[in-house]
Amino acid sequence: MGGVFDPNNPFDSLLYRAGLASALRGEGASTLLGGAIQAKKRKAFFSFHYDDIMRVNNVRKSWEFIEKDSSASLGFYDFSLWESRKRTGDNSLKNLIRDGVQNTSAVCVLVGNETALRRWVRYEIARAVVDGRGLLSVHINGINHHKERIPHPRGVNPLACMGVGKEQSNALMTPQYYLYELRSTGWVRYADYVQAVQLPPYLKDPAPGWITFLSAGTDEYDYAAQDGHNNIGMWIDRAAKKVGR
Repeated sequence: MGGVFDPNNPFDSLLYRAGLASALRGEGASTLLGGAIQAKKRKAFFSFHYDDIMRVNNVRKSWEFIEKDSSASLGFYDFSLWESRKRTGDNSLKNLIRDGVQNTSAVCVLVGNETALRRWVRYEIARAVVDGRGLLSVHINGINHHKERIPHPRGVNPLACMGVGKEQSNALMTPQYYLYELRSTGWVRYADYVQAVQLPPYLKDPAPGWITFLSAGTDEYDYAAQDGHNNIGMWIDRAAKKVGR
């Protein structure tokens, strides 16, 4: 069942513990948006691990160097958080992230070695679901490291480590959807946002008691291999359109 996690199936958990989350994401990376639909320059929130800041800055600055008359000059408006995040207390940081995501059309997760493990990256992903923003992942390890001058292998897609689960005791009851995350012990209810959420329009409705990975309905790209310098604005625009923005 591509993209759907069965909590009673030990094979699903085994694959994730083996670090093969991307193999279960369902659909592969999609092609660029084309046809007659007009693309828009979007406000984007970039979610990332601060250890990847040099590669992140390559992405963040990319649109500034595209020729203005180029057909690929869509670009984006950067509404990411660039401060050190040293506010006191979890609630203060959650409010900061919430306000940042609310000002954007899409959350773009820039994926490095440990991005999938970071608590606040997961919260930024959660806010994209809660606030009805577009969501996509872009691998950045193909960009040469600023010191070693070489690329590195891809990290695990964080969107394959979070999902939406359906709870419905019987067919007469209104279903409730909740965020779930993958921990070392398996899939658990997401602790940093415990309220019910709306099922995102890009996800298929899971059966009661099942979880649909966020990666099953979102696009996954490679910045270096897929010419992110020219295309990332289109990728962000496509994610926004998936949620009607």
